[in-house]
Amino acid sequence: MIKTIFFDFDGVLTTDFNGSGNVASNLCAQFPSLNNKQTLECYKKHFSHLQIHPGSFQDKLPSFCQCLNLEIKLTDMMSAISKVTINKKMVRLAQNLKNRYNVGILTDNPKERIELIDKKYHLSQTFHPIIISANAGASKHEGTTTIFDTALQETQSKPEELFFIDNQKRNLVTPQKMGIHTYWHDDKKNDIEALKKTLQGLISL
Repeated sequence: MIKTIFFDFDGVLTTDFNGSGNVASNLCAQFPSLNNKQTLECYKKHFSHLQIHPGSFQDKLPSFCQCLNLEIKLTDMMSAISKVTINKKMVRLAQNLKNRYNVGILTDNPKERIELIDKKYHLSQTFHPIIISANAGASKHEGTTTIFDTALQETQSKPEELFFIDNQKRNLVTPQKMGIHTYWHDDKKNDIEALKKTLQGLISL
């Protein structure tokens, strides 16, 4: 029996494919002189470690600015990492499910980014627990069960009692092997009805 439904954040609860691409796009919108490809490359080079390890964006901001050859204030950086387009239909589904099931978030993200987004969009009012790769010390696609073990421990569940939704198929390989129910969400189509049909085979909507 399904007890907890976990939603990925970027690409599922938002309409953006992933977090790094979203931040790069936000920065390019703020600073028209920036090139999206270079911005994304510099972002990954200087901030990708924050998905797994402790740290803050402020620590690497000077080197990131040097990479872009552009001075970016910390406030502008914080704005870029916290601005997302919420997938209202998906959030509405989660809110409806919350009446009968536990709903959580399981995401590869820097801790600071998700905390800022939570404060801005009040994620924790609907979702609990919020499992972040930076806290777990492992990503969803690296081949270890670490982040999914964290989800099992925090919900006190067995693998077959979890349902996990993600927009990247590589993130579903490990949980499938563990016996967790998984669903690939095509973020381009954002077909909520198709997701509902899959869920109806396992739970009551």
